[in-house]
Amino acid sequence: MKQLILSTLMAFMLVGSPAQASEKSNNILADMFTWWNGAIKSENGFTAEAFSRYFTETAEINVNDHLSVKGVENMVPHFRRIQAATDYVEIMLPFEESFKNGDRIFTYHLIKAREKGSENTTTSHLMGYAIIVDGKIDYIHFLDVNTGK
Repeated sequence: MKQLILSTLMAFMLVGSPAQASEKSNNILADMFTWWNGAIKSENGFTAEAFSRYFTETAEINVNDHLSVKGVENMVPHFRRIQAATDYVEIMLPFEESFKNGDRIFTYHLIKAREKGSENTTTSHLMGYAIIVDGKIDYIHFLDVNTGK
């Protein structure tokens, strides 16, 4: 269960190009992760209203061919559980790779996280894509490789 929670957290860390990550952009993914990085630090940061600014109502997040969460309403309790289970999360910038092709944004990036009560920070390598529909994230599919280092 802990690995599934952390894998979902890692998959959720999708963003646009490195240049966009440091400033407000027209890229829905970069804007969403700017918000998400703040929300993870706030007790009431994750709300359906906030998720709805970035995701379609029926958006899906899939990790390693497993449906992790579907729908904005389900994202709130899902990510609050992850928030409660972690002490630290950092999306490493700049990202290793990111590019857009039509309605898809492909990424390869690193994420560091530490479970609550642990002294060990793990690094995950994620690669995959998101599908954008009407300017919002509709689908995320990632392969997550946690190196444990």
